Amino acid sequence: MKIQSFSAHQFRNFKDINPVEFPEAPLLAILAPNASGKTNFLEAIVVMLRGKSFRAQMKDLVMWGEDSFVIRGDVEHAGENSLLAIEYKAQLKNLRIEENSIPVSPVTFFGRYPFVLFLPEDTFLFNRGPAGRRNFMNTSLASSQKYLANIVQYHRVLRQRNAALKTAQSIDDIAVWTQLLVLHAQDVWAHRQAFISYLGARVSAIYEDLFSEKLDISISFIPGASHVESFQELLFDAWKYEKRYRYTMYGPHRDDFVAHVNGKVAEDAMSRGQLRGLVIAIKVVAYGYIKQLTGYDPLLLFDEVLSELDAVRQKNLLAHLPATQTILTCTTIPDEVKKRSDVFVLDVRPLTQINS
Repeated sequence: MKIQSFSAHQFRNFKDINPVEFPEAPLLAILAPNASGKTNFLEAIVVMLRGKSFRAQMKDLVMWGEDSFVIRGDVEHAGENSLLAIEYKAQLKNLRIEENSIPVSPVTFFGRYPFVLFLPEDTFLFNRGPAGRRNFMNTSLASSQKYLANIVQYHRVLRQRNAALKTAQSIDDIAVWTQLLVLHAQDVWAHRQAFISYLGARVSAIYEDLFSEKLDISISFIPGASHVESFQELLFDAWKYEKRYRYTMYGPHRDDFVAHVNGKVAEDAMSRGQLRGLVIAIKVVAYGYIKQLTGYDPLLLFDEVLSELDAVRQKNLLAHLPATQTILTCTTIPDEVKKRSDVFVLDVRPLTQINS
């Protein structure tokens, strides 16, 4: 997949980004000082490809004092070019997504244009709660239409079951929701287990390639039910507790995964720099899984991925990046980037309009 061109109007601190023609060079470096629009530019690209921000609600993306934003782009994917348009009107709370001038559903659009995103806060993937790790699994697997359909249906059924638990007098009152929950849960678990197994089998080698440090890294999936194969029976047994607390106690909404390094949990065994490296390695491995899943190269979007790496690790990372379009942000151009002939540098400072 490749972005051919991109433009934006009234998005964050960008009054107008006239169409930027993306070059053939596989690596695009977005350059600007901190707090001047690099991440906003990357966020606009994500909204164009997914119809959703990675950090804010749509109303928060509209430039201060305006009532709408529009993002457009030309994307080559699966051998075809698609003209994408994302328009949000704040007053109406209306999101419109178009492909080649044809409106499309946000749900079906969500996983159609695959990418892997690294953000500085991903360094804390293993230091914080499981919600972030579930989000990582969901966004990585979203390019599977089957997975996307099942996770959407699972959460719809979960909401219905939790609502029914508030008034249920017997287990029969929630039986239909329990059966549907089990049906969608099994498919969600199958996809997540396959993905985490893929990560676990490859992350040690990728980490060593990227950071020249040999570690025994394992990644294990922790399903949100003690016995996945007898999930329905587990829910029946939990009825007396669920009736009291009025929510579903087990299922994929409580899934997690854990990383161990040399037999210890990663967050205890690794320094902050090593944890950052581990997450970068996981993202690179996730790229391979998405490519295997879809048959196409996803984009790589890296926000300040080089900032805390020394020159040797910067060189290793750049040398081992997959041969796909890669967009990274930076405050200065590292020497390793300057040495490459296949890099296009875009300074976003002239594109911004900061409102006082």
